Amino acid sequence: MKILFVYLYKLFVLPIAGLLTKRIGGKENIPQKKSFILASNHINSLDYWFIGNTLRGRAKDLNFVAAMDDLKTFIQSGLLYSVSNIIAINRKKEGREGIIKKIVESLRNEKIVVIFPEGDTNRKKELLKGKTGVAEIAIKAGVPVIPLGMGKAKGSFRRIIEIGEPLYFSREQKLLKETEGNQKEYRVLLRKTTDQIMQRISKLCQKPYKY
Repeated sequence: MKILFVYLYKLFVLPIAGLLTKRIGGKENIPQKKSFILASNHINSLDYWFIGNTLRGRAKDLNFVAAMDDLKTFIQSGLLYSVSNIIAINRKKEGREGIIKKIVESLRNEKIVVIFPEGDTNRKKELLKGKTGVAEIAIKAGVPVIPLGMGKAKGSFRRIIEIGEPLYFSREQKLLKETEGNQKEYRVLLRKTTDQIMQRISKLCQKPYKY
């Protein structure tokens, strides 16, 4: 995040997010250096603040992947996107390859990229089918994925956050090179890897993943 925004963020936003968080489990799983992808379920737009509070020690390294596809999003989030380190993507205008490349580049220099693999906010009792971009980015960038599950405490609006152990994909990196020329095998590899990530998120947020 940008320096001025980090200062204001820590001063005003994080104390409120902290009060609205009941528990954060698994904080020892967060690397204190190095790049990684944090993959989380997506309840609503407040998730950004709760994740920021969870990773407050590395707030300056945070980069959120956020869709900027329509006028409504621009009006609601344009100011936030301009002052913070948001990797804004336009899925209607940008091709998949360009988006993947942009995010992989952001994982250089010990940065953190936050991705919501469901691709949209989801208040249902089940997780949405994970988008395979998270797997492709992790494998191509050669970084671990830290799974995170968010939920609301029973009878309360306060959040419970659980952070899982890092997932590494060195084997998948080798397979990726072998399958890139075969689109069918390539898609199968990305699908399996994505579902592995989603299953871990499912256990953490206690929402079933039925794919």
